[in-house]
Amino acid sequence: MNTVLDFFKILADETRLKIILMLSRRDMCVCEIMDELGMSQPAVSHHLRLLRKSGILNDDKDGRWVFYSINQKAFAQGLACVNKDLFDQICDNLKNRQTHRNYDACLRMEKEMHSCLKARNRKIN
Repeated sequence: MNTVLDFFKILADETRLKIILMLSRRDMCVCEIMDELGMSQPAVSHHLRLLRKSGILNDDKDGRWVFYSINQKAFAQGLACVNKDLFDQICDNLKNRQTHRNYDACLRMEKEMHSCLKARNRKIN
């Protein structure tokens, strides 16, 4: 489940999603990404570093320029993990879903809240 969460955390940021979409079309250097997003170099570099650290991006140094691209294998594995681990489990749970409701926890919490209110009222009086 942690792999799924890590993948979602990377994708949960709008800027990183935009970068992934841009790089899915073609390799780009930091300057091009900065220009397209209208962001500063440190901000773009931060997002690229997170994407690279997660394994989703590759970087290729070409002279003084670094071009970034999607690591297709790692990205596909992330999607497969989400599909396999999370969505398959949810689908299985829905097929075998229990139809009865268990009120034990609700009644226990209600009793605790009632006890707390009584204790608080005693302190006030």
